Amino acid sequence: MKRILFGLLCALPLAAEPLTFERLISSVETEPAVQAGEKKRKAIQSGTSTKLWNSLELQYKLDGFGFMEHDFELRFKPKVFGEGSSTEEYWKAQSSYQQSRANFYRSFLVYERYERALRYLTQKRKQQLHLDMAAVNKDRLEVLHLKSGSETFNPENLISALERESELQAELIADSNALRDIEMKFHSWIDFDSVALDTSFLPKISDIENLLKDPLLVDDTYSAVAMAKHKWNVESKQYEQERTSSNKIFSSIGIGYKHSFGSYEYDSVKTGTYSYDYENKVAVADKKWEITRKDDDRRTRDKFYATLTLRLPFFGTDGGDETKRQLDVLEAESDYLDEKRSITQKVARLREETLALIAQRNVQKNFVERVDAGDVFKEFAARSGSDPLLLLRARDVSLESEIKALQLEYEIYSRYLILLDYAGKLASPDISTHFKVGK
Repeated sequence: MKRILFGLLCALPLAAEPLTFERLISSVETEPAVQAGEKKRKAIQSGTSTKLWNSLELQYKLDGFGFMEHDFELRFKPKVFGEGSSTEEYWKAQSSYQQSRANFYRSFLVYERYERALRYLTQKRKQQLHLDMAAVNKDRLEVLHLKSGSETFNPENLISALERESELQAELIADSNALRDIEMKFHSWIDFDSVALDTSFLPKISDIENLLKDPLLVDDTYSAVAMAKHKWNVESKQYEQERTSSNKIFSSIGIGYKHSFGSYEYDSVKTGTYSYDYENKVAVADKKWEITRKDDDRRTRDKFYATLTLRLPFFGTDGGDETKRQLDVLEAESDYLDEKRSITQKVARLREETLALIAQRNVQKNFVERVDAGDVFKEFAARSGSDPLLLLRARDVSLESEIKALQLEYEIYSRYLILLDYAGKLASPDISTHFKVGK
């Protein structure tokens, strides 16, 4: 027993694997919404089988408790001409609608994972930049301590550096807490022992900019629009199906067989004697009724019969139901048009915001590239005579600009991810190309 427990304990650390994008996105399959959608799809497939009639039933009637009469009837409700095809069209529309619902929820679940992964990578990079800024500030404090006895020493610079040190420590604590919260969210989706996410899944900002140069056309392939369109189609097909079914003349047709055991038959017979009372000169009759069996043989009486139920549409209430169904169809059409207009406005706004953020990000990146290339350092060195404090300040400004550019990139990718979600691209089973431009 101890060996078994020891083996299990040794195997536990090996069960978890690093968290990759493939594993993260594949965890969508375990979501209840996805599993429920799969069950609905299977249920719809079983409901689309072709039937020769609407219903078939066997009725049995027993006359009393004497078990003398038994009535059997096979009754079925026939289909109207065209009802089978209209029913098939309805189930096809229902299947397409359920598939669009599944795609909509799957796209949202994938979006949620990508967004959290993007936030994790951004926070991880921001933490590293804060560490670099803390190192620069540490060098500033050392320079200030060395210059504390000189004439150029300014105590305000030392106080500013100490305040900056406290701010960076608080930022680093916030970074650690944010990363821990994101990892906890990852654990709620899938088990892992380490995070192996990288930025290789992200497209270039320039590719996104080229993609958004022209206005985006919202069509029926967008997930929310497609779901509303298929819902409208379901209501239309159901209305056509009900109209076809309402044209039926015969509600039901039946073939029956009645089996009766014959009972005895009796007659009432008057019997009696006659006498004459001579003393009173009166005729006396001694009469009485007797019941006698007419025949002594038991017999059976069997018969076949047919029943036909006609539908009388006169003075019925189907008119109100038909009007309600027409209103449902019109309401579904209105929802589709509203959804398409709403998504079109959202996509246009996201496109404009993304392009504006890209322009801001390009300005920040250009400044960072100048700093990295040494141009800014040369300018500071020429003006200050290689004052280390000014050089450190230049490096600190570069890191601040890089953090701003990083935040702008996060906003750009977040909006691009929302556009992918709207377009239904995240519902694709190919999890390796969700974030790629043009996929």
